[in-house]
Amino acid sequence: MNIRSLLIGTIIAAMGVAPSVASEYPAKPIEMIVAFAPGGGTDVAARSIARFMQKHLGEGASIAVINKPGAGGEIGWTTLSQGKPDGYTIGMINPPAFNALAVEGKAKYTMDSFQPIGNVVLDPGILVVTKNSPYKTLTELVDASKAAPGTIVVGTSGAAGSSEHIGILSLNRSAGSAFKPAFFGSTAPVRQAILGGHIPAATMNLSEALPLVRSGDVRLLGVMAQERSQYLPDAPTFKEQGYDLVVMTSRGLAAPAGTPPAVVEKLQSALKAAMEDPEYVRTAKEAEIPLAYLDAKAYRALIDRITSELTETWKVTPWR
Repeated sequence: MNIRSLLIGTIIAAMGVAPSVASEYPAKPIEMIVAFAPGGGTDVAARSIARFMQKHLGEGASIAVINKPGAGGEIGWTTLSQGKPDGYTIGMINPPAFNALAVEGKAKYTMDSFQPIGNVVLDPGILVVTKNSPYKTLTELVDASKAAPGTIVVGTSGAAGSSEHIGILSLNRSAGSAFKPAFFGSTAPVRQAILGGHIPAATMNLSEALPLVRSGDVRLLGVMAQERSQYLPDAPTFKEQGYDLVVMTSRGLAAPAGTPPAVVEKLQSALKAAMEDPEYVRTAKEAEIPLAYLDAKAYRALIDRITSELTETWKVTPWR
């Protein structure tokens, strides 16, 4: 080996990855952890993007989606944080719920436990009521809550500190309402509860409720976004109705901290290529997945901003 080759090898090793690791990755199947049960918005997004990332990682690449639900996502995200940082364990993360567990001191991980890869989805929150509800508008529901504090239950598809829960707290604080949250942990059970009339109202992400809204099985009172959704253009935003509330759930990819930079770059490039793939764009549009790509650096900035905002919210209105 000549001096030049030795120097190049030393520099690459100092960057945290041997040449063979960078060139051969992936040499075995990759596991993509989803911290929620099958069938929810995160699971759908993970399975759809995994198929196209395989394609753009190269011939023979394989990504298996592994569901590890429980504790509002904490089980799956803890598993991800403790994974070997070699690029063969990656997972979907869901800010702000993902951040909230760390902010409140409950999680066995911190934001430094992860290496972001990129964002896939930004999905606004919505508020729905049963199809036979006496409440036709958001204002009617808010007024009813004011008249009988703590009696109107709003189910959430997450746990305490999820985006939906924080949205309810923010609405209570800004509108003077007094809704009582009920935590269902994932989408399927809260959908069953609202369809069965066991709760009068529920929050979840827009993409998770589109079929129910269109079929008339639930009545949508508002979308927690800056603008109306292209998927439900007739549905008013909270802001249009006098409630300046924007609640968005991110669904993105991360790896354990310490994953070699060259491997992260390969994963990020595959994610970007997948999200620009015409077939994936068509697939996502058909599945009505609200895509919003961010690279690793931009995603880290978003995660840090959400953490900062939640830390300030926790000081004023702890959610537990």
